Amino acid sequence: MKKYLLVLFVMLLMTVSACSSAATPTPEVNAEQPQPTQANASPALKYYPLNTMTQIEEIDLILAAVASGDAQAVRNLFGFTTTTCKTVNALGAPPACREGEAEGTPIEVLPFLGPEGSYLRKDEAGNFPGLNVIGVYAIYQVSETAYSEENFPKGDYGIMLNALENRPGVVLQIKDGLIVRIDYIFDPASMDATLQRDAANFVLPPKLN
Repeated sequence: MKKYLLVLFVMLLMTVSACSSAATPTPEVNAEQPQPTQANASPALKYYPLNTMTQIEEIDLILAAVASGDAQAVRNLFGFTTTTCKTVNALGAPPACREGEAEGTPIEVLPFLGPEGSYLRKDEAGNFPGLNVIGVYAIYQVSETAYSEENFPKGDYGIMLNALENRPGVVLQIKDGLIVRIDYIFDPASMDATLQRDAANFVLPPKLN
């Protein structure tokens, strides 16, 4: 009987030791964890494949360019806003003049919205690196009440895209088959709130599971 209890006690110790090892990875295991990839990035976020089509030509044209992974294909679909530069820049205001550029000089820009507004000039578009996105979160008709200014025009449609882990989500504002503004969403948890605020009707609603 004592021998049986001794064996049982040893087995219990082995079980506890195994559970403790599984719950507390060693530094070596942590060091070998893979870097984020399309397969393991943002696992809590649900999304459609980038090659999803909607049968709406102006949207599908943009989706095909994004799905190609070719930054130039995306740049070719930029719809620049014609405006004039100003010596003092602020959110909603015209872009700042370059050194030696007179205030009021006509320029073409693509506006960006994030915590602050910014612009990409047409002659700098070749520096745009691409979108770094992994899927489509939702596509919607943009509400009449969504934020829009003369220099930050909203689109008729919004394409909300999931990004790789630790990168902001993206909303492409689409009008007449062109990207007229790019919005960045730095908190993934605010994507649904953005849809509640800006979406009038869904072309492709967020996935439930």
